[in-house]
Amino acid sequence: MSTTVDAREPESEHLLEVEDLSVTYRMDDGPDVQAVRDVSFTVERGETFGVVGESGCGKTTAVRSLVGLLDDNGEITSGSVRLNGRDLTSLPEAELRGVRWSEVATIPQNVMNSLNPVTTVGKQIVDVVQLHTDRTAEEAMAHARDLFDRLGLDPGRLDDYPHEFSGGMLQRAVIAMAISCDPDVIIADEPTTALDVVVQDEILEELASIQDEFDLSIVVISHDIGVMAEICDDVAVMYAGELMERGTAEDVFTNPANPYTLGLKNSFPSVDDPDRDLVAIPGSAPDLTNPPSGCVFRERCPFATEDCASAHPEAHDAPGDAGHVSRCHYVDDIDRIREEAAKPETWGGTSAEATRTPTDEPLVEVDGLRKYFDNDQGLVDTLLGREPTPVRAVDDVEFTINRGEMFGIVGESGSGKSTLGRLLLKLLEPTDGTISFDGRDLGSLSRRNESEFRRDAQVIFQDPFESLNPRLTIQQTLLEPISLLGDESSYSARVDRARETLEEVGLSPAEEYLQRFPDQLSGGERQRVAIARALVIDPEFVLADEPVSMLDVSIRANVLDLMERLGAEHDLTYGVISHDISLVRNICDRTGVMYLGEFVELGDTADLVDDPKHPYTRALVNSVPVPDPTVERTGADISGETPSARDPPSGCRFHTRCPDVIPPENLDIAQERFREVMDLRQDVESDSVRSVISADGESDAAALRDAYFSGGFADAAAESAVESALAALSNDDREAAAATLAETFTSECEIASPEYREVDGVYVACHLYDSAV
Repeated sequence: MSTTVDAREPESEHLLEVEDLSVTYRMDDGPDVQAVRDVSFTVERGETFGVVGESGCGKTTAVRSLVGLLDDNGEITSGSVRLNGRDLTSLPEAELRGVRWSEVATIPQNVMNSLNPVTTVGKQIVDVVQLHTDRTAEEAMAHARDLFDRLGLDPGRLDDYPHEFSGGMLQRAVIAMAISCDPDVIIADEPTTALDVVVQDEILEELASIQDEFDLSIVVISHDIGVMAEICDDVAVMYAGELMERGTAEDVFTNPANPYTLGLKNSFPSVDDPDRDLVAIPGSAPDLTNPPSGCVFRERCPFATEDCASAHPEAHDAPGDAGHVSRCHYVDDIDRIREEAAKPETWGGTSAEATRTPTDEPLVEVDGLRKYFDNDQGLVDTLLGREPTPVRAVDDVEFTINRGEMFGIVGESGSGKSTLGRLLLKLLEPTDGTISFDGRDLGSLSRRNESEFRRDAQVIFQDPFESLNPRLTIQQTLLEPISLLGDESSYSARVDRARETLEEVGLSPAEEYLQRFPDQLSGGERQRVAIARALVIDPEFVLADEPVSMLDVSIRANVLDLMERLGAEHDLTYGVISHDISLVRNICDRTGVMYLGEFVELGDTADLVDDPKHPYTRALVNSVPVPDPTVERTGADISGETPSARDPPSGCRFHTRCPDVIPPENLDIAQERFREVMDLRQDVESDSVRSVISADGESDAAALRDAYFSGGFADAAAESAVESALAALSNDDREAAAATLAETFTSECEIASPEYREVDGVYVACHLYDSAV
């Protein structure tokens, strides 16, 4: 039995009260970092409270300090944190350990790194439950099974290790752990950052569902204002360790009362307002070893005055609803500030920049492209003489990229988009098919022509923190590609070229950057260096692989604007790989949507996103959170994991997740009910239906029906087939159930691969358009 005691005090007016909280990190080799200063907020019971801001703003430090989870050198220097009326900052570590999990649970940012890789997920949940409750090991495991089942996970997976879970499944497992001890509050630190947009949509729905079911309060930390606008009741906006604005999500995101919040909104792409220009916040956050006097945002604020430098602003009530406060001297003039903030020129942008002029002349031509990776077999497969099954990463892809355009390649993880990018750069050799660049077949280039291609085609990598050699100065980084590609100009001429390129990408004066190392630059500056490295040899084509996904939202707009400007000035052609369809909508002329190695839709980006034809494209668009809490989003309307590219589904590869999968012509069955039948079929065929069992441990037809179907069947044949299949399952005859379901419910979507057809100007591969002329 656990020796811990639930020491919760009687309920107070607020569940969580943070007052004048300040946190400092003590540094051995330099000045202390004043990470959080005088932050105050309250969280009510059953509320979702969001803390939003850029990297380094103090949001994670502020929230982790609530339950004593600071790094060893972190210290709460002033303020209080009261949970149910009890000040947690005064508790000894032993009592704080009793608060964690049982009263305040945490969903960490990187769930894979937060779990023990050599212990099963089930054992880790059981350990938490036993430590903080009086359940036995058997009772704790039964509780874990119930939680897995509640969160849509197969309880049989409790015996698996973290690396055996996909990202979405692992996030659900950690949510199960978080609610396992019935806490009052869950702290979710960037709960969807590493997830694909469709999985993100599912996790957000799950968080909302468990909040209602378990009467939880949730504190969410995020840089994504779209996510925050969608799930939060109240929001606090942080910058440079201070709380700049606080109020309801609707007040903060529809009527921002602080210039910093306005700047964040300006720089965030939205599928709901795709034609709005993205505008970056100029400059960078201040050094918190020596925070500026006055307003901490003043050096980046276009509305700053001398008063902002001389006096620190108090938190003033904003016009409108009570409880909306802003730390700004000019909150009473916010209507004018909002109007001016909507103009790009207010923030130093301009609408007079040169614009790209895409042509109809192909630069890159791809035909019948395939890339299969050999799969290492296990010993059993080898002994049984089984043929190896390749991973079909790219499978029969055809498209062109025209000179001067930005061509987007979008899809979830595992779609094949990064492999396709490596093929375009000749970093991988195709299994089949051809890639032509400027009329030259990349598969038959001479050594000299391949060297020319390396000069003509360059890449901007995803991670600016990993793509630059930490041992090379910025000058050496830029000179390296010039030297490798045989430039015979003098050393001084090459240095001049490096200097000019740095100036072009906005790192000016260049002399201040040439002798620095990457660790002396911010993330945005590093990505500008990465762009400069790509441009320094004057290429024709640049492949940008998730070029801004690792950057703060206010910096992303600046980098995208830079790419657009340089594209116009240098007649560049771009290929842009992204998981973010809202970003692609904002910058790309044409886009191909990939799923399991194939393009399912291709055409003008505006047409494709604003009126998606393929159900998968529609799901991607509908999954994107909108930074406006008054907008009701449809949602993805798909679920489940992407199948393995080693064994892709027959027919249309999306049919296993498609909400519009086509029923057999001879059945009168509602679309929703047919999707439920297909889900049951897939679980039967994969032998995962065993997670739905009755109390005595045997499969039960009634329980299965309740688990899979939300209603009955109007069609007698459909009803009979389902009843027969459920009866077979209750008798543990999975093969008979699978055969019955397949005989009655096989869809044309799983029989034949759809052909590409032009529909309203875009090309789509979907059986829904088989009748299109």
